[in-house]
Amino acid sequence: MADHPITTKTFALNQGDKFPAVGLGTWQGSHGSDDSKALEESIIHSLKSGYRLIDTAQHYGVEDIVGRAIRDSGVPREEITVVTKFWGHWHHDPAEALRISLADLGLDYVDVFLMHWPWATTPAPEKKPLGKYESPTFIETWLAMEKLVGPKCRAIGVSNFTEKLLEELREHETIVPAINQVELHAFNPNLKLVPYCQSRGIHVMSWSTLGGQRDGENLILSHQLFSDIAKAHGCSTGVVSLSWAVQRGITVIPKSKSKARIEENIKLVTLSAEEVDKINGAQDTIKRQRLSNDIASMHIKIDGKPTFQKWTYQEVGWEDENGQWLV
Repeated sequence: MADHPITTKTFALNQGDKFPAVGLGTWQGSHGSDDSKALEESIIHSLKSGYRLIDTAQHYGVEDIVGRAIRDSGVPREEITVVTKFWGHWHHDPAEALRISLADLGLDYVDVFLMHWPWATTPAPEKKPLGKYESPTFIETWLAMEKLVGPKCRAIGVSNFTEKLLEELREHETIVPAINQVELHAFNPNLKLVPYCQSRGIHVMSWSTLGGQRDGENLILSHQLFSDIAKAHGCSTGVVSLSWAVQRGITVIPKSKSKARIEENIKLVTLSAEEVDKINGAQDTIKRQRLSNDIASMHIKIDGKPTFQKWTYQEVGWEDENGQWLV
């Protein structure tokens, strides 16, 4: 493999902080299992390998592991950007969600606190899905989040928001989201959403940049379009996908237990404009895929029609009334 430099590129958030282009995702393993130790070791190794961004969430059940790894890494806390997210049953009380995250992380502050999904549920233990216009709406939740910005929460943002939802929020917000973390890969490239966010100063983070398995195959890692580009740059197909996103001004957070892969993922390459265009067009030349559709636990049929936690795809802003993708 060619020798590629470690990526130290950062982007500027709208409140002035620098935000790394590459971080480590922590959605892996099962809390309390042998995987916990592997996750802790992978975080420490990533930080020692040059990573300065760790992305996690309450729903992953690993915030305590993340915090311990940060403390044991030897890297000063102020050099590390920590992002976490709260789940739907805390939409009624984001302040309590932040308190719990800080306690579990064992940290004095988080750099960015995100609303994990726009939909809410009733509080625990019921956690009953609420429709888009039932209280607390995502707008009510955001206005409550705005009060959290300060010493314990440097910035706030959203996750899995579409242009439609961001425009609806725009009418009420007094703080523009610093981040929008969304599913983004070659088969769901968000060619409209990304420039929209950038035009408003909202930085985009990408989850599942390397795609996902379907029918036992991940075409982003195996299709010839990506393997040919990888061969030309002396890197893996995974690095091609990560480089493609970063060149579009997007932060990526690949997750891996492999120390070699962790080291590899932060060594990006520079793709040509033609290569970027080919990957942008993969949704038309290979396939279009929204991995969120495969999260069975979040899909509910109402009157025989699929909804996403009681929200129609039109209410989410994924599709128009004719089923055409909007992102």
